[in-house]
Amino acid sequence: MVALPETFAPSDVPEDERSFEPIPVGVYNVQIIESKIEDTKSGSGQMLVLTLEIIDGEYANRRLWDRLNVRNDNPQAQQIAQRALADLCLQIGIAQLRDTDELHFKPLSVKVGIRQDKTGQYGPQNTVRYAVGAKTAPAAGNAASRQAAPAARGPSAAQGRPATGAKPWNQPKAAAKTQQEMDDEIPF
Repeated sequence: MVALPETFAPSDVPEDERSFEPIPVGVYNVQIIESKIEDTKSGSGQMLVLTLEIIDGEYANRRLWDRLNVRNDNPQAQQIAQRALADLCLQIGIAQLRDTDELHFKPLSVKVGIRQDKTGQYGPQNTVRYAVGAKTAPAAGNAASRQAAPAARGPSAAQGRPATGAKPWNQPKAAAKTQQEMDDEIPF
């Protein structure tokens, strides 16, 4: 038993204004903030559990989760997870991954979808796909290159994607896309 330093009254705490509804389908700039390896429910494999945080826009600071079956008795499940991990590594410029900490706090773009639970037990959930070929802008090496116009630094910067290694509060705002543009980019 632990005595609290003062009496806690739950009624004194304001209501939580956070929404736990899935975020809309679209492309979002994120960074991985946490990773861990867990055994699968069956105990016959392992999955890499990633926590992603949206770093800009209307849904900044919202979190998404991805579970990749990096070891699984089902070869197809394992292959899908390894392809997703490969796409993730390629997007952030990692040629060989030895520790998942190497994935942390590196901006990247993901395609977010919504999956419906076929059993009806759970509500709709977000899905994450690592945008193949979507590269974030390279980190600026000196003050002169940071002052360059976004178009001069390449298409990623012109589209409002964050520079690699940039802190969320130092990133440009993403240009708004129409719903049709976002729908055309999502393959599900």
